[in-house]
Amino acid sequence: MSVPPPEVTPAAAAAASATRRTVLKGSGAAGLAAVAGVTAAAPARGAQPAPPNVVIVYCDDLGYGDPGCYGSPLVRTPAIDGMARRGMRFTDFYAGAPTCTPSRAALLTGCYAPRVNLATVLFPDHTGGLSTRETTLATYLRGAGYATAHIGKWHLGNPAVDPRLHPLEHGFDRYFGLPYSNDMTPLPLYDDREIVAQPPDQASLTRRYAEETIAFVRAHADRPFFVYLAMTQPHEPLASEFAGRSAAGPHGDSVEEIDHYVGVLLDELDALGVRDDTCVIFTSDNGPWYVGSAGDLYGRKAETYEGGQRVPFVVEWPAAVPAGVTYRRPTSLVDVLPTLLEAAGVEPDPDRPIDGRSILRALTTGRPVDRGDIFYYDDRPTPSVGNCNAVRRGDWKLHVGRVPGPYFTGRAFSATEELPQLFHLARDPGECYDLSRHHPELVATLRARIEEFDAALRADHAERYGPRQREE
Repeated sequence: MSVPPPEVTPAAAAAASATRRTVLKGSGAAGLAAVAGVTAAAPARGAQPAPPNVVIVYCDDLGYGDPGCYGSPLVRTPAIDGMARRGMRFTDFYAGAPTCTPSRAALLTGCYAPRVNLATVLFPDHTGGLSTRETTLATYLRGAGYATAHIGKWHLGNPAVDPRLHPLEHGFDRYFGLPYSNDMTPLPLYDDREIVAQPPDQASLTRRYAEETIAFVRAHADRPFFVYLAMTQPHEPLASEFAGRSAAGPHGDSVEEIDHYVGVLLDELDALGVRDDTCVIFTSDNGPWYVGSAGDLYGRKAETYEGGQRVPFVVEWPAAVPAGVTYRRPTSLVDVLPTLLEAAGVEPDPDRPIDGRSILRALTTGRPVDRGDIFYYDDRPTPSVGNCNAVRRGDWKLHVGRVPGPYFTGRAFSATEELPQLFHLARDPGECYDLSRHHPELVATLRARIEEFDAALRADHAERYGPRQREE
């Protein structure tokens, strides 16, 4: 279906906005200004914001250097660039993993994927997936009164193999999308539990995802909502109704189409009078595959070098996030769940270890938050809980492992470049200069930290999942 023009007049939108802010979420400064009919000044920063609506736009294989606001000279992304001007752009944000399934598991659980038994990419014939013993972001928010929808790519288990792996079994009220990557077969398109096409027209998916998202937002604009909009693109095979428009070729076409519909969605939030109270996040599951730009970072998808895991992350939330802030401290996808739970006033399960840390204070003030060490796990299936290849602490990164096989980008290592390798990422984002010989004590400290953390994670995994592992 095509998205019809919104049936909302400017006066009705303003009234809806004022009512929603004051009645549903309490009368803060912005709400009082709306009731008084005046233009509010920038919201006070640092105070606990009212619980927001949440929209996460989650791309597939979008590179760090693909959006214009991250330096692309070829890909035009005015909507995403506008989000960065009006909100906060993160320079050192890490996906949960360098590949699809583990990264999505990290987003929805707040845990590194090996902890939740999803260390590697799932394929259509796999019997495993996201266990119902894990509590997702959607489940937490639905319990707090949110309407929840997953639109787009799932890739946390095939519901055709096991109905317990369906998104509707993991906290979502609505599902429309593909169960896994667009290069896998068979390729069914689900509308809730019904398969409505197999295979679908892939070029139309970005538009259809946007239409379904807008329909859901319109239907639930009078209550808090959470939409996890996981785009199929720009994962190959590339397919877009914007074919031929971008100077960056088919990859650029797909990215520019995503940007267009991000703009359409933002306009719809405006028309419904809920944009100020909606936290919109734009990011990617991992770095680029064979095409796309990692900017000045080394490595690509599936690698734990920076280019495989550092991704764009932009947040626009007018009621709470200051405009035009560039945030340069390390943060991670596992931080999204605890951050949004704090914003929604929801307590996470105290009996479940969560690897993420809330960065809500950073979002609302722009002031740095030390969220602790960040760990990089690859997605090799053996051992079953993956391999911890690296850790980042501040500007330092110690690399103790590399991913072999077809994804490897082919850097030639000499005998003098044996692991471990120590990089100072603020001065050397391309991971070109190994400083391990200059700082042996730091190497020893960070290596011990990797071993300590990984042992604890493995013990937690073994206690929770036992020998069955991915069959759960």
